[in-house]
Amino acid sequence: MLFFDLLIAWALSMLGGALFGLAPFFLGKHMGKPNLGRLGWKWCTVAGLLFLQVPVALGFIVAIFVRDYDYYPAPAPVASPAMPRTAPAVQGAVKLGVTALSGAMKGRTYPIGNAGVVIGRDYDCAVRFESGTPGVSRHHCTLRYQGGGLVLTDLSSAYGTYLADGRKLPPQYPTSVGAGSRFYVGDQSNLFQIVIIN
Repeated sequence: MLFFDLLIAWALSMLGGALFGLAPFFLGKHMGKPNLGRLGWKWCTVAGLLFLQVPVALGFIVAIFVRDYDYYPAPAPVASPAMPRTAPAVQGAVKLGVTALSGAMKGRTYPIGNAGVVIGRDYDCAVRFESGTPGVSRHHCTLRYQGGGLVLTDLSSAYGTYLADGRKLPPQYPTSVGAGSRFYVGDQSNLFQIVIIN
């Protein structure tokens, strides 16, 4: 009888954990960090086994407010059919940068270091637009090395990040790019190209 009581208590606690997990789930979705919200919901459900769903839910709520970026489980880079993966094979021997082809920063080139670069309006962005630039979010997108290649990731921006052919990148999903790849942020007036720099 005690075993069944414990089993029922655990089942109810896991159900309670799933319900508590809805708080970080919906908060993450609302604040542009859906992956972190989903992770919080899963961990709250599991934490229900140990009756720890409340502190786990609170921890994820704090993380959603504090983190600048969403959590991403580092999926393998996806090669775009229009952008063949030619550059990653030589990236160890060359240095890549991103050049603004149009807009307020036209002609400027920014090197892409080991930590990558963030493009946006916030003070900590390596490629920084002026405050109030229409169509550009505080942290709009990032270029970084992953899995031996360069990937472009939209950071759940309001107006989106697009490849040169007009395809919109899914939020928080790394897409392979290489030397010669073009993309724009917000609209086509903010066009960039990946270039080889000396």
